[in-house]
Amino acid sequence: MGLFSWFKKKKQNKKAVSIPQAGVSGDVTDEAVRQAFYKECGELIDEAVFQSEQAKNEYGLVTTYLADVQKIEMLSGNSKAEVEAAAKSLLTLESEKERIGKKEPAISESQKGFFSLHEDEIPDTIKWLREEEARQREIEGKMKFLSGEKSAYQMEQEECLDRNEFLKKLMIGIGVGAVSFMVLFYAISVKTGKDLRIPFLLTVIAALLFAMYVVVSTRKNLYNMKVAELKRNKVITVENKIKLRYVNCTWAIDYAYEKYHASSSMQLETMWKEYLRICAEEEQFRRNQRQQEVHRNSIIRELRRVGVVDAGIWVMQPQALVDKNEMVEVRHSLNVRRQKLREHIDYNIKQKESNEMAIIRFVKEHPEYVSEVKLLLERYRLLHKM
Repeated sequence: MGLFSWFKKKKQNKKAVSIPQAGVSGDVTDEAVRQAFYKECGELIDEAVFQSEQAKNEYGLVTTYLADVQKIEMLSGNSKAEVEAAAKSLLTLESEKERIGKKEPAISESQKGFFSLHEDEIPDTIKWLREEEARQREIEGKMKFLSGEKSAYQMEQEECLDRNEFLKKLMIGIGVGAVSFMVLFYAISVKTGKDLRIPFLLTVIAALLFAMYVVVSTRKNLYNMKVAELKRNKVITVENKIKLRYVNCTWAIDYAYEKYHASSSMQLETMWKEYLRICAEEEQFRRNQRQQEVHRNSIIRELRRVGVVDAGIWVMQPQALVDKNEMVEVRHSLNVRRQKLREHIDYNIKQKESNEMAIIRFVKEHPEYVSEVKLLLERYRLLHKM
């Protein structure tokens, strides 16, 4: 940046370097700086591994659903006819229930089926999603605050540099002026024979006082620049940690929106309440439900016979079994979910590898601290990558 060339030269003379990895910088000879670096790398690696494993588990489930879609689309003959007939009967019975109901449902049949499949988790999901949305807003506020803090420290450094430039020019001007006055007094004294030692002495004293002021002010500015740099580095460290949390928090919220077909926790809660209302009304239609159960069992039995892993999910959305367009929508939704999971897995793998390389580079550049990093290398199995 050109702002701290004097400090950089001084640091090079002391053979001290910065640690740019993982957002940590400072004097590597400082144990506190090294320990902070080790801790941050470990935390970032652990977080990345945890997020990757969670996403891989969900990825496996979504992949299973996609495989089931393919098996259903390959149905033929009696199996296809039986499944479609049962699905159409289910749709007919559902239509009858809608006519009997006092109020038209505010959610679709596929949404109702989805909620039925996940009803044990949705109340907790609503609460979790509401908290995550609040957390996302809080993190965004922190990021804006930190960005402002970083800019403020940057401006403070630039102001100190400008003041030092001004003091430098002032010092030169004072020096030139003092020399000029002393030469003038000397010439007058020689020419007139007058004793001008007192003005001469006062000029010297004034010049020395100005010089002391400039030196003191310059040292103060240099100290302020160093303090501002340290504070700015601390802000950057905190900002890097918050950015990773923000990315994972935002991804989790976006994935939940896609999975539950909602745009906010408030909308999901509204849909959930509507689902509960419909379920309460359906308690009156037990006779209708018994007939539905026969057809559901027929679909499940036939789907299991052809190897569908999760046959139960399809009786909750029979429209997809008879409508190719609906099945395309189901496939698209699953593909979108899987793509989001893949991107999240790739992102966290890169984060893990990046921080592992930060540790390895640090060990290679500073072998004198290998004993401190040994446990970290063994914990993350990095010895073979050295």
